[in-house]
Amino acid sequence: MKNLIKNRLPVILIGIPSVLLIVDLGGIIFSILLSIVSLVCLFEFYNLAKEKDITPDRAIGSLAVIIVCYFYFTLPNFSLFWILSFSFSLIILSIFFETFRDSSNPLINVSTTLLGVFYIGILFSSMIALRQYDSYHGTQFTLTMLISVWICDSFAYTFGKLFGKKKLIERLSPKKTILGFIAGNVGAFLSIFILNYYNIIDYDLPFMHIMIMTIIIGVFGQWGDIAESMFKRDAQLKDSGSILLGHGGFLDRCDSLILTSPLLLLFTLFLHNQ
Repeated sequence: MKNLIKNRLPVILIGIPSVLLIVDLGGIIFSILLSIVSLVCLFEFYNLAKEKDITPDRAIGSLAVIIVCYFYFTLPNFSLFWILSFSFSLIILSIFFETFRDSSNPLINVSTTLLGVFYIGILFSSMIALRQYDSYHGTQFTLTMLISVWICDSFAYTFGKLFGKKKLIERLSPKKTILGFIAGNVGAFLSIFILNYYNIIDYDLPFMHIMIMTIIIGVFGQWGDIAESMFKRDAQLKDSGSILLGHGGFLDRCDSLILTSPLLLLFTLFLHNQ
Protein backbone atom coordinates (compact mmCIF):
# COMPACT_ATOMS: atom_id res chain seq x y z
CA MET A 1 0.00 0.00 0.00
CA LYS A 2 2.84 2.43 0.85
CA ASN A 3 4.49 1.63 -2.48
CA LEU A 4 1.19 2.34 -4.27
CA ILE A 5 0.84 5.73 -2.59
CA LYS A 6 4.49 6.65 -3.09
CA ASN A 7 4.95 5.57 -6.71
CA ARG A 8 1.75 4.75 -8.57
CA LEU A 9 -0.82 7.16 -7.13
CA PRO A 10 1.04 10.42 -8.01
CA VAL A 11 1.41 9.26 -11.61
CA ILE A 12 -2.32 8.48 -11.77
CA LEU A 13 -3.40 11.78 -10.18
CA ILE A 14 -1.13 13.86 -12.40
CA GLY A 15 -1.04 11.69 -15.51
CA ILE A 16 -4.72 11.12 -16.28
CA PRO A 17 -5.82 14.80 -16.05
CA SER A 18 -2.75 15.82 -18.05
CA VAL A 19 -3.52 13.32 -20.81
CA LEU A 20 -7.16 14.43 -20.97
CA LEU A 21 -6.10 18.08 -21.18
CA ILE A 22 -3.59 17.38 -23.96
CA VAL A 23 -6.15 15.37 -25.93
CA ASP A 24 -8.66 18.19 -25.52
CA LEU A 25 -6.13 20.73 -26.83
CA GLY A 26 -5.30 18.63 -29.88
CA GLY A 27 -3.52 20.29 -32.78
CA ILE A 28 0.20 20.94 -32.80
CA ILE A 29 0.55 20.60 -29.00
CA PHE A 30 -0.93 17.10 -28.95
CA SER A 31 1.07 16.08 -32.02
CA ILE A 32 4.41 17.28 -30.62
CA LEU A 33 3.88 15.66 -27.23
CA LEU A 34 2.67 12.40 -28.80
CA SER A 35 5.76 12.46 -31.04
CA ILE A 36 7.97 12.78 -27.95
CA VAL A 37 6.16 9.90 -26.26
CA SER A 38 6.60 7.85 -29.46
CA LEU A 39 10.35 8.49 -29.40
CA VAL A 40 10.56 7.44 -25.74
CA CYS A 41 8.61 4.27 -26.53
CA LEU A 42 10.93 3.59 -29.47
CA PHE A 43 14.02 3.89 -27.26
CA GLU A 44 12.45 1.57 -24.69
CA PHE A 45 11.64 -0.93 -27.43
CA TYR A 46 15.22 -0.77 -28.70
CA ASN A 47 16.44 -1.22 -25.11
CA LEU A 48 14.51 -4.50 -25.00
CA ALA A 49 16.40 -5.55 -28.10
CA LYS A 50 19.68 -4.52 -26.47
CA GLU A 51 19.10 -7.16 -23.79
CA LYS A 52 19.24 -9.71 -26.63
CA ASP A 53 22.57 -8.29 -27.90
CA ILE A 54 20.75 -6.67 -30.81
CA THR A 55 21.83 -3.16 -31.79
CA PRO A 56 19.20 -1.41 -33.93
CA ASP A 57 20.09 1.90 -35.54
CA ARG A 58 18.54 4.39 -33.10
CA ALA A 59 19.29 7.42 -35.27
CA ILE A 60 17.56 6.01 -38.34
CA GLY A 61 14.67 4.74 -36.22
CA SER A 62 14.20 8.08 -34.46
CA LEU A 63 14.34 10.09 -37.69
CA ALA A 64 11.84 7.74 -39.31
CA VAL A 65 9.38 8.01 -36.39
CA ILE A 66 9.59 11.82 -36.48
CA ILE A 67 8.84 11.79 -40.22
CA VAL A 68 5.90 9.41 -39.70
CA CYS A 69 4.48 11.68 -37.00
CA TYR A 70 4.77 14.63 -39.37
CA PHE A 71 3.01 12.67 -42.11
CA TYR A 72 0.17 11.82 -39.72
CA PHE A 73 -0.16 15.45 -38.66
CA THR A 74 -0.36 16.71 -42.25
CA LEU A 75 -2.82 14.08 -43.51
CA PRO A 76 -4.14 14.02 -46.18
CA ASN A 77 -1.72 16.55 -47.67
CA PHE A 78 0.85 14.15 -49.08
CA SER A 79 0.75 11.76 -52.00
CA LEU A 80 1.63 8.13 -52.65
CA PHE A 81 4.96 9.39 -54.01
CA TRP A 82 6.00 10.62 -50.56
CA ILE A 83 4.80 7.46 -48.84
CA LEU A 84 6.81 5.28 -51.22
CA SER A 85 9.81 7.62 -51.01
CA PHE A 86 9.80 7.36 -47.24
CA SER A 87 9.37 3.58 -47.21
CA PHE A 88 12.07 2.91 -49.80
CA SER A 89 14.50 5.39 -48.22
CA LEU A 90 14.00 3.92 -44.75
CA ILE A 91 14.84 0.40 -45.86
CA ILE A 92 17.73 1.46 -48.08
CA LEU A 93 19.30 3.72 -45.42
CA SER A 94 18.93 1.04 -42.72
CA ILE A 95 20.81 -1.43 -44.89
CA PHE A 96 23.35 1.17 -46.05
CA PHE A 97 24.39 2.36 -42.58
CA GLU A 98 24.43 -1.18 -41.21
CA THR A 99 27.25 -2.01 -43.62
CA PHE A 100 29.49 0.45 -41.74
CA ARG A 101 28.76 -0.83 -38.22
CA ASP A 102 30.83 -4.03 -38.27
CA SER A 103 28.10 -5.87 -36.40
CA SER A 104 27.79 -9.61 -35.95
CA ASN A 105 23.98 -9.50 -36.36
CA PRO A 106 23.26 -7.25 -39.37
CA LEU A 107 20.10 -9.11 -40.42
CA ILE A 108 18.55 -8.90 -36.95
CA ASN A 109 19.73 -5.31 -36.42
CA VAL A 110 18.11 -4.03 -39.62
CA SER A 111 14.95 -6.05 -38.96
CA THR A 112 14.65 -4.69 -35.42
CA THR A 113 15.27 -1.12 -36.59
CA LEU A 114 12.43 -1.42 -39.08
CA LEU A 115 10.15 -3.25 -36.64
CA GLY A 116 10.56 -0.41 -34.13
CA VAL A 117 9.54 2.14 -36.78
CA PHE A 118 6.47 0.12 -37.75
CA TYR A 119 5.51 -0.99 -34.24
CA ILE A 120 5.83 2.46 -32.66
CA GLY A 121 5.88 4.90 -35.55
CA ILE A 122 3.31 3.48 -37.95
CA LEU A 123 1.00 1.86 -35.39
CA PHE A 124 1.15 3.86 -32.14
CA SER A 125 1.78 7.30 -33.69
CA SER A 126 -1.34 6.92 -35.82
CA MET A 127 -3.10 8.44 -32.81
CA ILE A 128 -1.95 11.79 -34.20
CA ALA A 129 -3.96 11.18 -37.36
CA LEU A 130 -6.92 10.02 -35.27
CA ARG A 131 -6.85 13.23 -33.23
CA GLN A 132 -6.54 15.26 -36.43
CA TYR A 133 -9.58 13.44 -37.77
CA ASP A 134 -11.48 14.49 -34.64
CA SER A 135 -10.44 18.10 -35.18
CA TYR A 136 -11.59 18.10 -38.80
CA HIS A 137 -14.94 16.39 -38.15
CA GLY A 138 -15.85 17.55 -34.65
CA THR A 139 -15.77 14.04 -33.17
CA GLN A 140 -14.21 12.61 -30.00
CA PHE A 141 -12.94 9.19 -31.05
CA THR A 142 -9.49 9.74 -29.50
CA LEU A 143 -10.99 10.64 -26.12
CA THR A 144 -13.41 7.71 -26.39
CA MET A 145 -10.55 5.33 -27.13
CA LEU A 146 -8.50 6.45 -24.14
CA ILE A 147 -11.41 6.29 -21.68
CA SER A 148 -12.52 2.89 -23.01
CA VAL A 149 -8.99 1.47 -22.84
CA TRP A 150 -8.62 2.63 -19.24
CA ILE A 151 -11.98 1.11 -18.26
CA CYS A 152 -11.21 -2.07 -20.18
CA ASP A 153 -7.90 -2.46 -18.33
CA SER A 154 -9.57 -1.74 -14.97
CA PHE A 155 -12.32 -4.31 -15.56
CA ALA A 156 -9.82 -6.91 -16.75
CA TYR A 157 -7.51 -6.37 -13.78
CA THR A 158 -10.24 -6.23 -11.10
CA PHE A 159 -12.36 -9.17 -12.21
CA GLY A 160 -9.36 -11.22 -13.24
CA LYS A 161 -7.68 -10.74 -9.88
CA LEU A 162 -10.83 -11.40 -7.83
CA PHE A 163 -12.47 -14.21 -9.78
CA GLY A 164 -10.16 -15.32 -12.58
CA LYS A 165 -8.79 -18.85 -12.41
CA LYS A 166 -7.95 -20.14 -15.88
CA LYS A 167 -5.03 -18.35 -17.48
CA LEU A 168 -5.33 -16.78 -20.92
CA ILE A 169 -1.76 -17.21 -22.22
CA GLU A 170 0.28 -18.01 -19.13
CA ARG A 171 3.65 -18.33 -20.86
CA LEU A 172 3.42 -14.69 -22.03
CA SER A 173 1.33 -12.98 -19.36
CA PRO A 174 0.95 -15.10 -16.20
CA LYS A 175 -1.50 -12.71 -14.51
CA LYS A 176 -4.03 -12.48 -17.35
CA THR A 177 -7.05 -14.76 -17.09
CA ILE A 178 -9.83 -15.69 -19.50
CA LEU A 179 -12.40 -14.17 -17.15
CA GLY A 180 -10.38 -10.97 -16.92
CA PHE A 181 -10.16 -10.82 -20.72
CA ILE A 182 -13.95 -11.21 -21.03
CA ALA A 183 -14.53 -8.63 -18.29
CA GLY A 184 -12.26 -6.20 -20.14
CA ASN A 185 -14.42 -6.53 -23.25
CA VAL A 186 -17.55 -5.95 -21.15
CA GLY A 187 -15.96 -2.81 -19.70
CA ALA A 188 -15.04 -1.60 -23.20
CA PHE A 189 -18.59 -2.17 -24.44
CA LEU A 190 -20.19 -0.41 -21.48
CA SER A 191 -17.90 2.61 -21.76
CA ILE A 192 -18.45 3.00 -25.51
CA PHE A 193 -22.20 2.46 -25.15
CA ILE A 194 -22.50 5.09 -22.39
CA LEU A 195 -20.28 7.62 -24.16
CA ASN A 196 -22.31 7.14 -27.32
CA TYR A 197 -25.62 7.37 -25.44
CA TYR A 198 -24.67 10.72 -23.89
CA ASN A 199 -23.26 11.94 -27.23
CA ILE A 200 -19.72 12.35 -25.88
CA ILE A 201 -18.34 10.85 -29.09
CA ASP A 202 -20.27 13.44 -31.14
CA TYR A 203 -21.09 10.71 -33.64
CA ASP A 204 -24.24 8.62 -33.47
CA LEU A 205 -23.00 5.02 -33.56
CA PRO A 206 -25.47 2.22 -34.33
CA PHE A 207 -25.21 -0.94 -32.23
CA MET A 208 -23.14 -2.81 -34.84
CA HIS A 209 -20.53 -0.05 -34.89
CA ILE A 210 -20.40 -0.06 -31.07
CA MET A 211 -19.64 -3.79 -31.26
CA ILE A 212 -16.86 -3.19 -33.80
CA MET A 213 -15.30 -0.57 -31.54
CA THR A 214 -15.64 -2.98 -28.62
CA ILE A 215 -13.62 -5.59 -30.51
CA ILE A 216 -10.99 -3.02 -31.50
CA ILE A 217 -10.55 -1.75 -27.94
CA GLY A 218 -11.49 -4.82 -25.89
CA VAL A 219 -9.72 -7.51 -27.88
CA PHE A 220 -6.85 -5.72 -29.60
CA GLY A 221 -6.25 -3.35 -26.71
CA GLN A 222 -5.63 -6.27 -24.39
CA TRP A 223 -3.65 -8.08 -27.08
CA GLY A 224 -1.37 -5.09 -27.38
CA ASP A 225 -0.54 -5.60 -23.72
CA ILE A 226 0.10 -9.31 -24.32
CA ALA A 227 2.32 -8.52 -27.31
CA GLU A 228 4.50 -6.19 -25.25
CA SER A 229 4.66 -8.80 -22.49
CA MET A 230 5.95 -11.22 -25.12
CA PHE A 231 8.77 -8.83 -26.05
CA LYS A 232 9.64 -8.14 -22.41
CA ARG A 233 9.63 -11.83 -21.53
CA ASP A 234 11.96 -12.52 -24.44
CA ALA A 235 14.28 -9.81 -23.12
CA GLN A 236 13.82 -11.13 -19.56
CA LEU A 237 12.70 -7.75 -18.25
CA LYS A 238 9.73 -6.94 -16.03
CA ASP A 239 9.24 -3.39 -17.33
CA SER A 240 10.29 -1.56 -20.48
CA GLY A 241 11.62 1.29 -18.35
CA SER A 242 11.37 3.07 -15.00
CA ILE A 243 10.59 6.66 -15.97
CA LEU A 244 7.01 6.40 -14.65
CA LEU A 245 8.07 5.07 -11.25
CA GLY A 246 5.84 2.16 -10.19
CA HIS A 247 4.14 2.16 -13.61
CA GLY A 248 7.30 1.16 -15.49
CA GLY A 249 8.09 2.85 -18.78
CA PHE A 250 6.02 4.71 -21.36
CA LEU A 251 5.84 1.59 -23.50
CA ASP A 252 4.27 -0.27 -20.55
CA ARG A 253 1.55 2.39 -20.28
CA CYS A 254 0.95 2.76 -24.02
CA ASP A 255 0.98 -0.89 -25.08
CA SER A 256 -2.84 -1.12 -25.15
CA LEU A 257 -2.95 1.77 -27.62
CA ILE A 258 -0.41 0.40 -30.11
CA LEU A 259 -2.91 -1.86 -31.88
CA THR A 260 -6.11 0.06 -31.11
CA SER A 261 -4.97 3.43 -32.52
CA PRO A 262 -4.41 2.32 -36.14
CA LEU A 263 -7.48 0.06 -36.14
CA LEU A 264 -9.70 2.82 -34.78
CA LEU A 265 -8.24 5.24 -37.33
CA LEU A 266 -9.16 2.81 -40.12
CA PHE A 267 -12.63 2.46 -38.60
CA THR A 268 -13.20 6.23 -38.51
CA LEU A 269 -12.03 6.53 -42.10
CA PHE A 270 -14.47 3.78 -43.02
CA LEU A 271 -17.29 5.70 -41.32
CA HIS A 272 -16.31 8.88 -43.12
CA ASN A 273 -16.30 7.18 -46.54
CA GLN A 274 -19.68 5.46 -46.12
